[in-house]
Amino acid sequence: MTRLESAESASFSTRLRLRNGDTDQFRHVNNAAIATCFEEARMAIFQQADLAPCMAGKTVVVAHLAIDFLSEVFYPGEIEVRTTPVAARNTSFELMQGLYMGDTLCARAKAICVLMDAAQARPTPLPDAFRDRLTLRPCA
Repeated sequence: MTRLESAESASFSTRLRLRNGDTDQFRHVNNAAIATCFEEARMAIFQQADLAPCMAGKTVVVAHLAIDFLSEVFYPGEIEVRTTPVAARNTSFELMQGLYMGDTLCARAKAICVLMDAAQARPTPLPDAFRDRLTLRPCA
């Protein structure tokens, strides 16, 4: 997996506050909540104002998600999810994510996402502007 060791090496960084409802009886944040944290960080990317023109009439679905759980995450606290695009294909793109509590990498994920035409509910080619934004060039 691509290394996401520093905030500077990630293309996008999202801070999230943990909730008591994310935990089990031992105050561990459960695996389903970890998956939701990764999802929330992915969705934060597509809600950025400069990406809105690229997303008009489109949605993003996850075709594949793999998560490695490396260390326990405990409530209360905040986490940081670092996300880096690593591939862009015709209608899909791949993101690598690392979930950190402080300096500890607690989980990492690989998500293969598909850009969908919202009206037709079908995959649609990545617009050049979308592809450019994923590589940190401004979206026109």
